[in-house]
Amino acid sequence: MNIQKNVLILFSTVLLVLFSCKEEKKTKHKKSIKKEVAKAEPEKKEIEGRILEEAQSNFLKQLVKEEIGEQKYDDLQIEKAPYSIHFPNDGDPYSVEFDIIKEKDFNNDGIIDYVVFRDSNGMLGGNANTNQDYIYYIMKDEVNYKEAHSILGYAPFSYNIIDEAKFEEDKFKVKITQNFRTYSTQDLKTASLSFIYKDGNLYEESYLSDCKLAQLESKTIFNDMPEVTKRIRSIEMHNYCETIGETYKKNDRFIHAELEGCDNLSLTFDTDYIVEKSKLKNASFRKNTTLELLKFLSANTQFSEEIDVMIEYYEQNPVTDKSIETVEGYSFRVLIQQNDPKKNELRFLVQLEKIDNPYQKENWEIATRNKTAPPENEDY
Repeated sequence: MNIQKNVLILFSTVLLVLFSCKEEKKTKHKKSIKKEVAKAEPEKKEIEGRILEEAQSNFLKQLVKEEIGEQKYDDLQIEKAPYSIHFPNDGDPYSVEFDIIKEKDFNNDGIIDYVVFRDSNGMLGGNANTNQDYIYYIMKDEVNYKEAHSILGYAPFSYNIIDEAKFEEDKFKVKITQNFRTYSTQDLKTASLSFIYKDGNLYEESYLSDCKLAQLESKTIFNDMPEVTKRIRSIEMHNYCETIGETYKKNDRFIHAELEGCDNLSLTFDTDYIVEKSKLKNASFRKNTTLELLKFLSANTQFSEEIDVMIEYYEQNPVTDKSIETVEGYSFRVLIQQNDPKKNELRFLVQLEKIDNPYQKENWEIATRNKTAPPENEDY
């Protein structure tokens, strides 16, 4: 009886061991299934922003392409506006965003134009890659533009910072403050401005009503002549005055001319001369060439009266790099330099300012169309 009982106990023990082994195998299999589920990819985060119409999207993609140029980038987002691009920039990374804030046919040619907010962000607020612009693009077709006019919103050492910006119908209204990095004063000044596109250019409205140069009959520098290959009108991004840029080309001679200012006319002419090596530092050659250039400019531009003042002075005095302040109502100089010591070439830079308003010397005075003397001890 005891033997049968012992056999029964042994048989039961064997069955229990075999059952336990089968359960272990099942448990191990279940664990492997859980591991496979854990490897599943997380859901992609949805991009915030708005989907643009095809024409808008194609235009912003073109601006992004221009921004990239030859640079290397590590992130590009062109699914929803604002479109963005990120540049590693050799350890000094920055990102740039583009967004359309206004669309309208500003010049009434049947093609929609755009105002774009460009926002670049570097590692710090004072980084050179941290800046903002509001840019008017006057379009040639749906993708390509023929004019671009930029209003600087912010840069580390800009004169002004745009604090608020909005459109009221066709007018772009902004509030600006002096940049604390540029003006060493605790009492930073503010002003309100209004921009409008009209008559083939972008204007700050007070320029049209309050600036003497807005009354110029001709919006040109050179006379009407076939050798003038380029004429561009735009807006100065700091003081919001109209700018005119032109290029004269005849054979191998180029003269680049620029005009700007509010009440005070600012003119520059920039050109290069190929010179015999023996004449590079010859004072007589430099003077004769300067007078020859000035007489050409007097005869072929809208500003013969002002340029003749320079001719009269240099006929009686040596030509140096010094700025001449002794002629009442004028400031001018002719800078002559050899930019590349390996080339027998001299650069002649003519700079002329006609001063009708002595109270518009500094950028803020020009931007706010100042007409009166500042208070005593005012610190910029």
